[in-house]
Amino acid sequence: MDNQIFGKSLLTIASSALLVFGVANAGSLAADKWLFPAEEFGSNTYIGTTDVSNMELSEARLLFAGKVDSWRSTAELQVTYQDVTASYPLDNAEILLDETVANAETGTQNNYIFKLSEDTTRTFLSRQFPVADFSPEDITAINQKLELALQSGQALSRVSISDDTLGVSYETVAETTWNHSFNSAGATDIVNALSNYKLEAGAQFSFLDFINEMQPADVTDEDLSQIASSLYASVLKTNFLVDERSIGSAIPTTVPLGQEATINRKLGIDFVFTNINASSFNLQMSVEGPQLISKIAGMPFVHTYEIMTGGEQELEPRLIRQFSAFVASGRVVEEQGSDGVIVEVTRSIRSDDFELEVESVSTDFYPPVHRVEVYPLAKPEAATGTTNPDGTITNPDGTITNPDGTVKNPDGTITKPDGTVTTPVQPPVTPPNSTPTDPDDQTPVIDSDLDGIPDNEEKKPVYDKGGKNIDA
Repeated sequence: MDNQIFGKSLLTIASSALLVFGVANAGSLAADKWLFPAEEFGSNTYIGTTDVSNMELSEARLLFAGKVDSWRSTAELQVTYQDVTASYPLDNAEILLDETVANAETGTQNNYIFKLSEDTTRTFLSRQFPVADFSPEDITAINQKLELALQSGQALSRVSISDDTLGVSYETVAETTWNHSFNSAGATDIVNALSNYKLEAGAQFSFLDFINEMQPADVTDEDLSQIASSLYASVLKTNFLVDERSIGSAIPTTVPLGQEATINRKLGIDFVFTNINASSFNLQMSVEGPQLISKIAGMPFVHTYEIMTGGEQELEPRLIRQFSAFVASGRVVEEQGSDGVIVEVTRSIRSDDFELEVESVSTDFYPPVHRVEVYPLAKPEAATGTTNPDGTITNPDGTITNPDGTVKNPDGTITKPDGTVTTPVQPPVTPPNSTPTDPDDQTPVIDSDLDGIPDNEEKKPVYDKGGKNIDA
């Protein structure tokens, strides 16, 4: 009996102990899970390109700690200022892992948090872009922009720092000056409208669109072409992109070869270019007396651009012969003709007087104007002319065609093969009963009695004392 009671008591005590132990452990797990949970990210959570879904924060931090060194050795940050791009040194770049993980939001795309040294940024800017005078405020703003560009954690990041928020002073980056020959009153109005025209970053400029908005009262296409050409010559001295440009059919007389940008409103021939930079520029045109001046002002370029023309090849005109019933004889020059030319235009890109590259800009071709001569349908001398023994031909109209192709007209003038008319020089007239002029003293020699002895050489009579002619 006592043994049964003891066994039951022992079983009860053991069961109670197991129950208390299980409840205690379950309570501890519940407390850890619900009262003191371990922080972790939810589904669809990314930091940079890394998936950290359902990963504890501490685990994620350890994961990124192992990737920082490999990222720093392979990543590249390309920084563009105006016309030059350089790689930023990332040796001292820091990824703030604690801030990155702590600020990451679950279920979204998150960025890294980087820290760059302003001293490193200042040194980088002065070495790569020495033409710009960056203020301390500019350097701080640029440093922050570079940090933001790295946030995605990509292997290659690009950023442009030359926007209009910088305090870098504007200066003239391109200028063209030549004499104009405006012949319409509205030309000056166009120039004045372009005296301070702002060209925004990435903006395209169409000359025809600009003219259509202005609707000038009196301006010729010739004057518009001079203005557009001056602007084109300045654009070539920048890194702007020329989208559309045409030349005329004849060699220009008021614009240097290779720098013409013709405008034809009726045919829709335009001049179009684009500012490909991240900063704006100002177009500045003016007329000072006979000179037309075109300038482009903005933050300075690192490179300089020089326009060169060369390889000029002259093209001689051909002779075109035509025949017409309206030409009776000889020939009529309908078009005198003129030479053509081919000119090569290139652009030299230089840095510190060192030539980096030579670009081909254009090949301008102006065709020659051919000479046109109009002849009669049939040769007059073959049809009705009379051939003389000396080889000349007497024409029905009284003209005489010489063997060398010249035509002697009834009035004594001579028509040359090229159509020009000249008056021949008449030989000096020798007086009657005279001999040729003495070649030494140019005094006429006269023999009035035709005895063969010049009068001034005949002997004077000799008389004796009695008055008798001794020679008689």
